[in-house]
Amino acid sequence: MLKKLGKKVIHNFGLKILAALFAFILWVVVINVDEPVRTVPYTASVKTENEDYITSNGKYFELLDGNNTVTFNVTAKRTYQEKLTNADFTAVADMERIQYVDDSGIYRVPVTVSCSKFSSNQVTISSKQLYIEVAMEDRGSIQKRITATTVGNVADGCAVGEVAIVTTNLLKISGPSSVTSRIDTVEAAINVEGMSSDVTDTVVPVLYDVDRNVIDPSKLSMNLSTVTISAKILKTKDVGIEFHTMGVPSKGYTIKEIQYSPQTVRIKGETAALNKTNKVDVPAELLNVGGASEDIEREVDISSYLPNGVSLVLASDANISVTVKIERMVEKNFEVPISALTVENLLENQKVSFPIDSMTVEIAGAESDMAKLFVEDIRGTIDVSGLGVGEHTAAVTLLLDENLYQATAAVTIPVNIERREDSDGEAGTTDSESAEGGGHSGTTQDSEDTEASEEPEEEDTSE
Repeated sequence: MLKKLGKKVIHNFGLKILAALFAFILWVVVINVDEPVRTVPYTASVKTENEDYITSNGKYFELLDGNNTVTFNVTAKRTYQEKLTNADFTAVADMERIQYVDDSGIYRVPVTVSCSKFSSNQVTISSKQLYIEVAMEDRGSIQKRITATTVGNVADGCAVGEVAIVTTNLLKISGPSSVTSRIDTVEAAINVEGMSSDVTDTVVPVLYDVDRNVIDPSKLSMNLSTVTISAKILKTKDVGIEFHTMGVPSKGYTIKEIQYSPQTVRIKGETAALNKTNKVDVPAELLNVGGASEDIEREVDISSYLPNGVSLVLASDANISVTVKIERMVEKNFEVPISALTVENLLENQKVSFPIDSMTVEIAGAESDMAKLFVEDIRGTIDVSGLGVGEHTAAVTLLLDENLYQATAAVTIPVNIERREDSDGEAGTTDSESAEGGGHSGTTQDSEDTEASEEPEEEDTSE
């Protein structure tokens, strides 16, 4: 029996082997037709881990050219491939495995790729080692005070008062030293456009270099992302500036004027404080003209002399350029006609006459002002109150601009006061203060009403 079975097995054994091989090949073909194995490329974003390994050593790293992806091949049957996407793969770069490349400062880190959807028996990820390249440099850490500022224009008649950061104003910054070393100032600006009352807002701090260029903070770590700022909105008012001098110029010289610019400044403050302020009064000791014979120029900071509760709207207005003009004094004699005088307080029954036609007055003033003064500009008055009939000497009061001119000596003139009678020989009752006339026999001043009443009497007499 066994011999028969053995003969059957051995009979045509070669053909049987070929048949089996052919069946296997056919099976493989069928399997591959229904479930083909494919190799497909995928791309995944690289996640870094153990970053503190770098930062704890005072270093900062960043992916070279910002490239944080890797591409790899995955081999799997069609049914698996159809269910795979890029999101099913995780790529991790362990920073503890960082490798030095060359002196250019370039490093590379091995990347491990895994599939979260299928096991390694179902999909095969290419065994080729993948890397990401990183640049590394020293890590910098600094602290900067945040300066609160404003942008925009407040409403008309208003100005920005105190601008302050409500939250902490200390910003701690860390990152690549090439960036942190460029940071010069940090500002946070609140928008006050059109505001007429106090405003508070949350804003993002901005980093600036020494040339006021904005620094990109994307590579930096900061302890604050925003700060809260409050801005006080105050009322405004324009006021003048008043300067004073101390001392006396050199003999023969005088203060012509005080020139300064600007002559008014705009101040800000609460309404109550503004209502009390009408000018900025600068003390005299800042402009000492003692013994001066030429102009004195000063740059005066008026901010120290502002009343409490107010301040300048524009800080640039604080410095005022002041010039005290010093000029030589000039004295000049003028022959002023008596007709330029006005008699005051003459009684109704009196008339006044002058035995002279003119008087000499000596006037002093700055040279430029004296050049503009003419005899026709000089007027004066005499007061005859309390003077009775007879000859008197009266003091003349010159009507001059005391800021420009001054008489160097008192001026007096002779005055004759007579009793005025009407045509019947009785005292007149008409009120009069001045009239004009002349002649060596004396100039007479009487009331206008008296002259008017005398003219018709002369006509009646002639008739």
